[in-house]
Amino acid sequence: MSWRNWLLRSIHGRLLLTLCVGLSLLMALMFVSLDYSIDRKIYQRLDDDLLQRARGIAALLETPPTDVAMARLQTLHPAYAGGGHTEFLQVWDAERRTLVVSGSNAAGRLELPSGMKANQPLFYDLALPDNHRGRAVALRLLFPGTSEPATLVVAEEREHVDRFERGVHVALLIGVLATALSAALLAIITVRRGLRPLLRFGQVARTPNEAPHLPQTQLPRELTPFAEALNGAFDRLHAGMERERRFSHDVAHELRTPLAEMRAAVELAQRDPGQASSLDNASAAIDRMQRCIDSLLAVSSYESGLAQPELEPMDLVPLLRRAMGADARISASLPAEAWVQSDPALLERIVDNLMLNAREYAPVDSGINVALARTQGQWHLRIGNATPDLSEADLPHLGQRFWRKSPAREATLHGGLGLALAGTLAGVLSTELRYELREGVLWVTLGPLPDIESIEA
Repeated sequence: MSWRNWLLRSIHGRLLLTLCVGLSLLMALMFVSLDYSIDRKIYQRLDDDLLQRARGIAALLETPPTDVAMARLQTLHPAYAGGGHTEFLQVWDAERRTLVVSGSNAAGRLELPSGMKANQPLFYDLALPDNHRGRAVALRLLFPGTSEPATLVVAEEREHVDRFERGVHVALLIGVLATALSAALLAIITVRRGLRPLLRFGQVARTPNEAPHLPQTQLPRELTPFAEALNGAFDRLHAGMERERRFSHDVAHELRTPLAEMRAAVELAQRDPGQASSLDNASAAIDRMQRCIDSLLAVSSYESGLAQPELEPMDLVPLLRRAMGADARISASLPAEAWVQSDPALLERIVDNLMLNAREYAPVDSGINVALARTQGQWHLRIGNATPDLSEADLPHLGQRFWRKSPAREATLHGGLGLALAGTLAGVLSTELRYELREGVLWVTLGPLPDIESIEA
């Protein structure tokens, strides 16, 4: 079995596939959610710090004089005075002219954003004057003695935050992957341990001629009733199969000895020229009985899987003519030839049983119809005989072993196995027998039997 079939068509594979795919999707969703949440928290914290600092600076610069306020700011926060590259400041008037810059931004190279809304801070990313990546916030402020608001931009380097975010990202990714792999490994171990009794049961079931038993002691409590019922069913099935095989085998072997004795007696009698003609029919009957016994043995082998039918090209018409013989009651509609791929011995046994059943049950003054027709590359054999005592309710019983319509036939030589044997052999040949009752005539249909030309095509 290929790995794809194993994954899709076995309980083991389906459980592993479902668990691994489900856990992978769950881990991926968790990673995306956590990563987004952590990133949002990190940069929200950065923006909050920037905004708080910018509002403090705006309040300080709105206190005149501005140059004194700026000097005080750079004294309190030396990073704005220069010599570092972490914090920057710049103020523009309404005409976008620079009014105030920090010592760290002496050239006034901060980027002035556009599209600001009144009384709302604007956060944005930018390239700092030292070419590092930075984060900035823009605020409106009003200097004393002016009517037009100015724009204050406070920026700081964000690379240390980006490095921290990447570290968290990598750690989170490693953690999620490790968790996913651990979960997948745990799922594999759990599924294997959970299905181990069933796998062991499969090995036991493959053992020939033994009734398989599910090991109940190693099964979960919920599966114990299932194991008990299944083991009981297997015990009954195995016992029934053994009884049937033993019956067919013993009957066939028990009959071999008297048949051999009868054949020896006939052969001795045939040496007498005066008795040879009267014993020819007995010899033919013995041959037919021998073929019947061989068929019973073959059926036992086929049902147990010890033998397979031997298929070969054969013509159905000569076989049917031999089975019909010179019986004047039989009217046949046969083609010139009908070649099929089948087992000649088994097919002959089926036809002989069907013809024997028709002769046995058809009234003496009625005829027997035999028709062989080809439809869509397949042959169907139909045998019909009058059955005045048969009803529609009896059709499901046809083919059952030892079933007879009338108890008066119990004492006859008819054993009630003809149609049962024919049905079994038809199943071996991958075809079937169908029964139909029309206006008091029972029609038995054997087919389909594929035409050899359609098989080769």
